[in-house]
Amino acid sequence: MLSQRITKTYLQVGQSIATAQAALILHASIKQFESHLGTLQAFQPTPAVRSAMAHLATQWRYFKAQLVAPPSEQGANMLYDANEALQQAAHRSTVAYENVSTAPLDHLIGIAGRQRMLTQRMAKFYFYRTWGLYDAPSNMELYLSRAHFTAVLPAIENSPFVSERVKAHVAQVRRVWEPYQQVLFASQNPAQMRNEAERVAELSEVVLVTTDELVALLLAQAQGIAL
Repeated sequence: MLSQRITKTYLQVGQSIATAQAALILHASIKQFESHLGTLQAFQPTPAVRSAMAHLATQWRYFKAQLVAPPSEQGANMLYDANEALQQAAHRSTVAYENVSTAPLDHLIGIAGRQRMLTQRMAKFYFYRTWGLYDAPSNMELYLSRAHFTAVLPAIENSPFVSERVKAHVAQVRRVWEPYQQVLFASQNPAQMRNEAERVAELSEVVLVTTDELVALLLAQAQGIAL
């Protein structure tokens, strides 16, 4: 999620889209990524995890080096492939940790965590389109991300392993997701999309908070904590 959120807010700052809030989120997300990376590096229980984490750390160093200069169109171009490589490395690490456990809830926690990432990934590609960069691949990735997001919600909701409270919260995710997807896909014209850019930025954070709460509920259920 943080890999996508960092680039999303970088693109916002570069295009003057809700700049003050985006700058705060950008810098906080960089710090949070490094903090989480350090925590994970202290717990590497398998060779697969160690390999994935080494690759993630390498990709992060390269990606972070692209963030030194103020956001710009040239920087956005450079970040496109670097961010995809970072996201793939982060996903590989997630799967490696997930494979340490075979508990059904741990798998659901993993896919719910991926939902958080997708909330930011869709906004990221939207902002690439409003900048007129990577238009065709960004549009394709927008639709692929939406398809995955909508397909996974029923998988969580209909799982026999989740509590009624979790199922009820999936319904809340659907409620905040609907206006977000409507604005994301309201237009194919980059200029018209630019008019809705601040709304996309706002709703991407709203849906992120709600999906984050879903992950928290699943974690609490897995740990036997009553919320």
